[in-house]
Amino acid sequence: MLGRYSDGLGKTWDDPDAMKFFNDGAANFPYLSDGMWFLTQHKRWGLLKSHPDYLATARQVNRIDVYKQAASAAGVSLPKSEMRSSKLVDGVVWDGKNPAAYADGFKINAV
Repeated sequence: MLGRYSDGLGKTWDDPDAMKFFNDGAANFPYLSDGMWFLTQHKRWGLLKSHPDYLATARQVNRIDVYKQAASAAGVSLPKSEMRSSKLVDGVVWDGKNPAAYADGFKINAV
């Protein structure tokens, strides 16, 4: 978890993207894009029958206003944007721009 790894066979390496629990607030900020991604997975696996208003729902759940108050009180910096993009394990880049198409684009789903 600290970024220094060993495979047990004598090979060791350092990971520049080691586990980050706080990272000056970047690790625990409630990004809207992350909330939207979770909703796409709910849609993918049949937990949602129709596409919600992804952004509006994420705004209700990921209470950035509350986080900002706490961050301000603790002197924690805020990211420049409430959205971020991520390259996921399947190589697809998630950026939140078209969540319905993303949710419907999986070959494997509950339907």
